[in-house]
Amino acid sequence: MNLEDRGNFIRAWAIKPQRFAWLLGAGASALAGLPTASQIRDDLLLRLYADRHGLVRQHLHPNDPAIQAALDAYFNGHNGMVPFGTDDDYSTAFELALPEESSRHEYLQGLLSGRKPSYGQRIFGALISAGLVNITVTTNFDALIEQAAAESFATVGDANKPTLLNVAALGSSDRARQILKPSAHPTLIKLHGDFQESALKNLKSELASQDAVLRQSVHDASRSIGLAVVGYSGRDDSVMEMLESASKVDGAWPAGLWWFTRNRDRTSNRVISLLQDAQDLGVSAHLLELETFDELMVDLAKQADLTAEARKYVSGLQPRAQRTAAAPPTATGKHYPIIRYNAIPILSAPATALRATISGVDHEEFRARCRETDWRGVAVMAGGAVWGWGNGEEFSDLVGSRAEVVDLDLTSGVLEPGPHALLVDGLTRAIAKALPAWPRITRRHNEVVLEEWDDLTPERTELLQMFKNVYGGHVAGRLIDRYGPDRDGQPRRWAEAVRLHVEFRWGLTWLIFSPYTWVDRWERSDEQQDEPDSASEWRRERWVQRKKNEKWAELIQAWTTAIAPGRKAASLRLPYAADPKTFGGFRVGATSAYSWRAP
Repeated sequence: MNLEDRGNFIRAWAIKPQRFAWLLGAGASALAGLPTASQIRDDLLLRLYADRHGLVRQHLHPNDPAIQAALDAYFNGHNGMVPFGTDDDYSTAFELALPEESSRHEYLQGLLSGRKPSYGQRIFGALISAGLVNITVTTNFDALIEQAAAESFATVGDANKPTLLNVAALGSSDRARQILKPSAHPTLIKLHGDFQESALKNLKSELASQDAVLRQSVHDASRSIGLAVVGYSGRDDSVMEMLESASKVDGAWPAGLWWFTRNRDRTSNRVISLLQDAQDLGVSAHLLELETFDELMVDLAKQADLTAEARKYVSGLQPRAQRTAAAPPTATGKHYPIIRYNAIPILSAPATALRATISGVDHEEFRARCRETDWRGVAVMAGGAVWGWGNGEEFSDLVGSRAEVVDLDLTSGVLEPGPHALLVDGLTRAIAKALPAWPRITRRHNEVVLEEWDDLTPERTELLQMFKNVYGGHVAGRLIDRYGPDRDGQPRRWAEAVRLHVEFRWGLTWLIFSPYTWVDRWERSDEQQDEPDSASEWRRERWVQRKKNEKWAELIQAWTTAIAPGRKAASLRLPYAADPKTFGGFRVGATSAYSWRAP
């Protein structure tokens, strides 16, 4: 099954949007912060694991690789659980951890209550209120589509048209009988129920017997419209059987069957078979790649014919840019800071450096020379020259030409490439030297990577514990086997880290540090060369909650404290090979940048 150009769907939809029904899965709610099926599975199993082993559940985090390894060893195909990644793992986890329907209801209510629609869901709600979406089917329990539609109806709705969705769930399935009647539009069919109702479908035994009325309503609709499937993986037997059966109806899906997937290679075989079988039966079936539901909604909104009022409403939904120019820090008045930046002022830097010319050597060869000669200082190559700090004679031997000592001003403005790279490399090594960390320097990035060594000084031990407290567990370790081996055939290493770069703003030079999680390279086999790295998804989920303002502020504070401890300006030393009496070191501020409310 070849991938289709997404633009083909967008243009087809724009001609007559009402010809298309929508089937939305969990992926359509992902950017609203709702957990995925695998996240819910892991949380349920973690609760069960803690109970069976007498552990404090609150101290265990499902995204901690050590906890993941424990869950994998205990539950992956063992102790009543099916293998992870199979179609039944989600429902089996519910059956093991929460077999009582009332408990499942309370659990989901806690997960879903208080959630707000994402940007894409608000656009979808606007399309509903504009009469461009008549039929929506979903496997989700949440009420985000209803909320988004209600908000749009309240703002731009026509007083002569319905102002609410006609919702048909397990407790109100009779409403689905009217699915083809214009008077019943817009209709939302919730195949697995609504968390606000008592009836839900989570267990395999429940999902296997899809409500007959809801199932028939989709069959009825398949004769007159097309279907766009977004955010749904095709893991539920009952839903897939419903789609397979509906696709066999004479003249099924006259506007086509369009299935959106995040990755062609990770799309289930059953979905591919559904589309291929539909094509064999004369259905226009398509597979399209899509990163997020919101991305598709933005494209549809650009093509949609909307009233001036509706267009103004949709344009007003556009979130503000993530990066905007901010006022410089000020300490006047009594107004509290509202934005904290991941930036520390560089107050001073070495005023001299070694410099030598070089030719006929590329970056890879130069780095190889540094390794072969066991160079212990700082050296960077740029523009036919090498800049560095360290032993002068060894530096000359490394470069192959006589070195000279030159004066530098590294904190007074925008620098040339050589001095700029020297400043960043020197800071990277100096910071790593002061922390329980090691420097990782490539042509693209300068990083400080945390490490949990055993033989740390008391000061570094204290810093390591601070990081563990802020990150909520270990800050370094190895991934479980399913994420693949490293170049030595061992499970891949991971660690919390920061990427560093330097910018000149507001008359000062700033060290910018960006926290992230480093993962060692995956050594793929020949057969795996085109496969996506599943550790990327693990890393993305690890950072979902950390991007919230409060947690982000904690991480900034932790790294600021580590780089400049003691609430005072700190001195950072170059590597031992660079004599401090000759070159000096760095001095950085103890407070990261921030802005204040205007007086």
